[in-house]
Amino acid sequence: MTADAARSRVDVVVVGGGVIGLTCAWRLAGAGLDVAVADPTPTQGATWAAAGMLAPVTEVHFGEEALLALNLASARRWDGFAAELQEASGQVVGLRREGTLLVAGDAGDRAWAEQLLAFQQSLGLPVEWLGAAAARRREPMLAPGIRGALWAPEDHQVDNRRLAAALVEGCRRGGGGRRPPGGWAPVGPRRGVREMDGGSPGPDGPRDPPGRAVRGGAGGRAAAGRPAGRAEGVGGWWNRRGIGGKQTDGNGARMLR
Repeated sequence: MTADAARSRVDVVVVGGGVIGLTCAWRLAGAGLDVAVADPTPTQGATWAAAGMLAPVTEVHFGEEALLALNLASARRWDGFAAELQEASGQVVGLRREGTLLVAGDAGDRAWAEQLLAFQQSLGLPVEWLGAAAARRREPMLAPGIRGALWAPEDHQVDNRRLAAALVEGCRRGGGGRRPPGGWAPVGPRRGVREMDGGSPGPDGPRDPPGRAVRGGAGGRAAAGRPAGRAEGVGGWWNRRGIGGKQTDGNGARMLR
C-alpha cells in the first residue's frame, strides 16, 4: 500500500479476506468501526476451494467432544446468520438444509463408518445408517456398488463462493462514495470497510448452486462433493478430504453413477 494509505487511520485492520476475515469486517463495521481488510486476493484461498460443509456430526472425531459442542453451537446459528447476511447484501447465500450422506464406497469404508456411527450415537447425535438402496433413494446419482451411508439430517452445506460474494456486498452497501487517497476503497457500512492494496474485493462470480451435499469414504480416504445434477458435471465439484482442487483421483467419482 502507498504511504498516503498507510497514514490513513482505521480502528481495525483485518488480515485475510476469506469468510472469517470478511465476517469479522462486516460485524465490526456494523458496530461503527472503521475497518480495513488486507488481502491481495480476497475471497480466494481456502474460502474459494472449500466444499462449504456445515457438518459437525459427520466431521466429529474421537476425543473431540469439546470441539463438537462448539461446532454444534455454531451450526445452530447459521440460519439466523444467513438470513441476516442475505437481507444486508441482497444476495443469496446458498444455505442448503437437505442433510448430508457420508457414503461408504467399499467394505473397509463401511467398517470405519460403522465405528463412527457407534461413536456418534453414544454422543446422542442425530444420525442413522442407510443401506445402499436406501442411500440411493436419497441420492439417485450414487453408484450401485456403494456399501451404504451414514445419514445426518442436521448437517448442511453453504455455497462458499456465494457466501463470500454476499459478505463483500454486505460490507460494501453501507460505505460512502468517497475514494480516499492511495487506492483505499470504502466498502462497508457506517464508517466503512476498506480493502488495502487495491483491487476489487470479490470473486469472479459464483457458480450456480449445486445439488445436495454428499460426503464419502473411498479407499480409506474422505471425499466431499456436491452433485451438479448430471454425471458428467459431478467430478469438478469433488474435493479430496473436503478441500483442495477441482477433482480427486477418482475416489469421489467412483461412488457416483
